[in-house]
Amino acid sequence: MRYAIISDIHGNAEALSAVLNDISGRKVDSIICLGDVVGYYPDPEKCIELVKENADFCVAGNHDYAAIGRIDTQNFTYYAFAAMEWTKQNLSQKSKDFLKSLPLTIEKDGMFFTHSSPSNPQDWVYVFPDSEEAIFEAFNSLVYKLNFIGHTHWPSIMIQQDDRIVLHSDHLIKIDKECNYLINVGSVGQPRDFDSRSCYVIYDSGTTEITINRVTYDFKVTQDKIRENHLPQFLAERLEKGR
Repeated sequence: MRYAIISDIHGNAEALSAVLNDISGRKVDSIICLGDVVGYYPDPEKCIELVKENADFCVAGNHDYAAIGRIDTQNFTYYAFAAMEWTKQNLSQKSKDFLKSLPLTIEKDGMFFTHSSPSNPQDWVYVFPDSEEAIFEAFNSLVYKLNFIGHTHWPSIMIQQDDRIVLHSDHLIKIDKECNYLINVGSVGQPRDFDSRSCYVIYDSGTTEITINRVTYDFKVTQDKIRENHLPQFLAERLEKGR
């Protein structure tokens, strides 16, 4: 089986369409979405429809929960808060019902999928490559060997072998059955690792290979939509910077 794992779309339809087009040429059997379908960008409805049409499974992210009132947005940044208020006003009830139906975690084919840290998914902890405490807490909570997360918008492959945790720098690895893995699949709609290209992961259970894939899309179209909908200009600028 070949699995494509996507995350953090954030209402960016141009990015999601480009990623889905890339996936379509890679003989993928199943698409799994790790949440934050909405928030920040001006196509939440279209992105929800594309996820419903293409993803076999989807979990909820914190922005998805914010859009349906399940978490408080007072701790959001100004830009996230302003975009979320816009998103709430522009989501149909049908789309809100879809977001309400999403679980926080999925366990499938011996793998674990969630938006944030596996240790406490409902707390929305960020597991950055340099977040030592969050990394150890995440690994200590693992039940499965293969675990996929999003949330940070920063792709990474973290490997636990015995008592040692290593950050793998390559974009292609082969799974060692003696190790535990925490794979951050990056962001489709708002990459923050200084690379403006969309990001997603493919796992091939046949070859036991994991690849981090990058996809170029026309972010200028998204930038124009941001301005047309009077969303914060910073959200347009960061698409070009990948940060």
